[in-house]
Amino acid sequence: METIEKIYDLKKLKEEIKVAAAYQRFLKDQRKSVHNKLPREIGHREASLKHARNRAKLSAMYVAYGVMRGKDLREQLNAHISKKNDWMCNQEDEFSYNERKAKNTVDILLREYKLKEKVEA
Repeated sequence: METIEKIYDLKKLKEEIKVAAAYQRFLKDQRKSVHNKLPREIGHREASLKHARNRAKLSAMYVAYGVMRGKDLREQLNAHISKKNDWMCNQEDEFSYNERKAKNTVDILLREYKLKEKVEA
């Protein structure tokens, strides 16, 4: 039986999560408009926009990492996706808008980090 680690490249995803988290800390310092004691490399408005985009990307990466390790997708979405300013399109929908958006990103990440399958001739 094949293990989960052989299906997905977890090491690569973990490294990219570490890089994105470090960038998030850098952006947090750059967002400060008044009391910034560090040298400004980008404007505070641009840093705020990049911080929000990076936060959504990181959340999807955390969900994908949990799914790759065998956790339930629904449980991971509840743990890592924000409910703030979220809405349901229909009452019949299983996932809310933010969850569907994150699920699409997670599906892309799962395909991206899937290892090439061995073809036996």
